[in-house]
Amino acid sequence: MSAPMSCFHRTTGGLALVVAAAGPLTGCGSLLDVELPTRVPAETLDNPQLAATIVAGAVGDFECALTNYITATGLLGDELVESTGWIAVFTWDQRRIFSDNGNLASGTCTDLGFGLFTPLQTARFQADNALERITAFPDASVPNKPVLLATAAAYAGYAYTLLGEAFCEMTVDAGPLLLPPAVLGTAETRFTTAIGLATTANNTDILNMARVGRARVRLNLGKKAEAAADARAVPAGYSKTASRSTANERRWNRTYAEGQRNFYISVDPRYRDLRVGAVADPRVSTVDAGRNGHDGVSRVWFQRKYLSESAPVPIATWREAQLIIAEAEGGQSAVEAINRLRTLASLPQFSSTDPVEITGQVREERRRELFLEGQRLNDLLRFNLPFDTGVNPKGVAYGDTKCLPLPDAERLNNPNTNK
Repeated sequence: MSAPMSCFHRTTGGLALVVAAAGPLTGCGSLLDVELPTRVPAETLDNPQLAATIVAGAVGDFECALTNYITATGLLGDELVESTGWIAVFTWDQRRIFSDNGNLASGTCTDLGFGLFTPLQTARFQADNALERITAFPDASVPNKPVLLATAAAYAGYAYTLLGEAFCEMTVDAGPLLLPPAVLGTAETRFTTAIGLATTANNTDILNMARVGRARVRLNLGKKAEAAADARAVPAGYSKTASRSTANERRWNRTYAEGQRNFYISVDPRYRDLRVGAVADPRVSTVDAGRNGHDGVSRVWFQRKYLSESAPVPIATWREAQLIIAEAEGGQSAVEAINRLRTLASLPQFSSTDPVEITGQVREERRRELFLEGQRLNDLLRFNLPFDTGVNPKGVAYGDTKCLPLPDAERLNNPNTNK
């Protein structure tokens, strides 16, 4: 299949896309608060007046996918543990996510468990489709066309980034199998497009979003000098977030909802009561919930990073850019970057001239600074850090899932992979 079925379906009448009734993109937060999903024929979207609506829909799809991704990979990695006893949740924590897992393949942002393939592919397809469709509109017919195109390209870049970081292999639009470097290479291309368009439009928000994204994928691809250059261009204090809302479940901050609302997840013990010397680290604030989860045995600890269902979720930040500089350049540049972030958090300064110690500290700062931002699984993989083995606290053996498999549903329905 060329994109997940929740994204579009083929009919004798042509392609039908899922979009939301919308207003201007500049009001994206309020627009997404009152989503009215509907299916419209693809040709209806060949209307320049709908350009902002199309892009807003792509943004909403990515934001939905991101909050699912953060919670799912937090369980698969080492940030969260499950406290439900329910198979749709505990298979993530037990690292038993196999290619025949229906939740992985077709689960949505609101299903029990954490579907990732469909939400991420939906976000990718919608952003790519917006980029292609709006490019074809006459310039004079689309107000703010460069900004809309830059936005679509940047969000496409982030969708490709998450697909490339989390999955062992991937396909795009019924194409051949792609390994992570190829998927991340496409992300880099999308970010480069966004940077060019945002520069033309003098839109610093999308420009810096794309700079952080390109720095991230370039670091993944081993392009350290280029990654550092992108990261150094990001101004202090920059932050791009995914808006969240209490309007409907699709708009919730999933990490908060599954913890504080539902008691389905708990902060992993490795992230409780973290300190720098004698000082509590505010970047990883947790609290004992005072009760067990639904399984009756797992003590629930709440994260305190997201304090409501409407708490926004970081996508691209100056904080991450500083950590990219630290990793890419090492040495005293890394020490200085670490200390800029520690100053922001009112933490004691770090001092070292030992390259091994500095490298280890950069990784530890990433673990804390980017807690529950969807970065940890990729760090475990690229740094070749150990995953839990043996049995979990409930006496169940861990599986061997590290990166996510391409779902059977995709492999068997794709003519390039079903042979």
